[in-house]
Amino acid sequence: MGRETVYRGTKPFLQLANIKLDLEKAKKDFTNLLPLEYQEEFKNKSYLAGGAIYSLYNNQIPKDYDFFLTDESLVKELRRFFDNGTLKYKNGVKIGKYKGETLVYTDNAISIGMYQIITKWVGDPEDVIEEFDFKHNMFYYKDDEIKTLVDWSYLEDNKLRYNEKRARDICGTIIRIKKFVERGFTITNREVSKMLLKLHEVGFNDRELEILHANDERNDFGS
Repeated sequence: MGRETVYRGTKPFLQLANIKLDLEKAKKDFTNLLPLEYQEEFKNKSYLAGGAIYSLYNNQIPKDYDFFLTDESLVKELRRFFDNGTLKYKNGVKIGKYKGETLVYTDNAISIGMYQIITKWVGDPEDVIEEFDFKHNMFYYKDDEIKTLVDWSYLEDNKLRYNEKRARDICGTIIRIKKFVERGFTITNREVSKMLLKLHEVGFNDRELEILHANDERNDFGS
């Protein structure tokens, strides 16, 4: 299904309007936290996507807010600004402080408090979100609207449904099932079978094998 802009869920429209207010506040708060020289560009070239929308829709407090960017040059500028030589390397990531918030800098993202700038995948929502692993995450907030690449009904239950269009990090998707189950999600054998068939199709890459052989308790698979 293509992008939809008209809400078709069963919950009151007012609730969706309240979610939009929360998302807009999160974007405004985080934009104001960024260096002044990047604020306007970030405002125009970013969108919110992922689990925060599902959490808010289901009256849960989001674990974090994930921002994606449409411009690779802005990503490079922000990575250069935050990786300024003051961060300390610990447990495979770089850690520091920024305006009183914990800053975590990885190959995949720049995290500041409860906000994340995803830097590994850059582009328009139709290209980036199309490869999210689970369908309940395939909603985004852009241009003052909540939009989706899947059916609105995926916001309304706690079942994990695999996005078979995903072409990357299949091993990581399977590893992450545990995280969602611990949050109350359920998954059927059918959905697990889809993932295993996809993994059989694409195989393991060298980085996935390296992580699996390391048997590390940390989750080194990107989202």
